[in-house]
Amino acid sequence: MRARRPPDSMPPELQLAIGLVWGHLHAYQYEEAHSLALGCLQLWPGDDKLQLLCAHAGAELLEPVDAARLRALRNPTNACWVELVLRRAQYPAGAPPQSKGQA
Repeated sequence: MRARRPPDSMPPELQLAIGLVWGHLHAYQYEEAHSLALGCLQLWPGDDKLQLLCAHAGAELLEPVDAARLRALRNPTNACWVELVLRRAQYPAGAPPQSKGQA
């Protein structure tokens, strides 16, 4: 007999979608990750994980990131991820933050 899925778990299709977007990000394929995440958000518009992955890919592509929306998504389990995306959006790839003495 098959074990029942707990009611609060996400559907397998959503798990697969998140895994595919994450795989593109992990392979530094930011354009593909961003396109896929945008498409997945049309199917699952309220999913926080997809929104964070989409924002991460967008930040890597130097797309504008909605900082207010990201801050609204922040909770104890993803606070570090939100901060990472906000930092990546503020400092483009290859441009580390400058100290006050360097500016």
